[in-house]
Amino acid sequence: MRRLILTAACIAAMAGAAMAAARPTPPPPYKPPELFLSPSGEPFRATAKAPDPLETWFDQADTGHLGYLDRAEFRADALRFFKRLDTDGDGVIDGFEVADYEHKLVPELAAWTEGIPIRDTDDHDDGPHHSSGQGGHAGARGDHHGDAHRAAIAQLLGDPEPVMAADLNFDSHITLAEWTEVTDERFDALDKAKTGKLTLEELRDQLARKMPPDHSHHKHRPAQRQTPQAAL
Repeated sequence: MRRLILTAACIAAMAGAAMAAARPTPPPPYKPPELFLSPSGEPFRATAKAPDPLETWFDQADTGHLGYLDRAEFRADALRFFKRLDTDGDGVIDGFEVADYEHKLVPELAAWTEGIPIRDTDDHDDGPHHSSGQGGHAGARGDHHGDAHRAAIAQLLGDPEPVMAADLNFDSHITLAEWTEVTDERFDALDKAKTGKLTLEELRDQLARKMPPDHSHHKHRPAQRQTPQAAL
């Protein structure tokens, strides 16, 4: 009888350990980054009025105002940015337009890869919440080395340069077909639950898991967001 009790206790302990191991680790606390690149690579910077650049992008893409992004909205947001990058309107993002993106819209990318010193971006006034490619928080040259002193570039996915990542055949020309294919792959990668919907809370959890604990010196906390009630 005693042996049966001990055996049952061991089985219960093993089952409890297995359940604990299978339980997903909760994400670290979410802290808004200073600079966030959308899945397509569009830059959004934290300001006093818009302290969470991830939320700023999400609200822009959530055109249906239902509290989630579906594939159509995700595609539409990517297409809008494609047209912004395609400055000559020929339906292709070429090497010159990629260079403009890296040096004007997100100079932090150029600083990261080329070692160009840029101004620290710890000061956040009420400027534009995403880069216009003209001055402001876009990163003027200054006394600090970009790699050591610039704010971290936060991304949901692991593309070092998300625009060039859409150049699937490596010919320095990104077509709309390539852009759309990569956009769909990115939606699928972010839609981990395979619901066809991306919520802000899910994306915050994913971003928090990717960023180091001390990635942000930003003191503003995001306001609590009420998810709209909508018929599914």
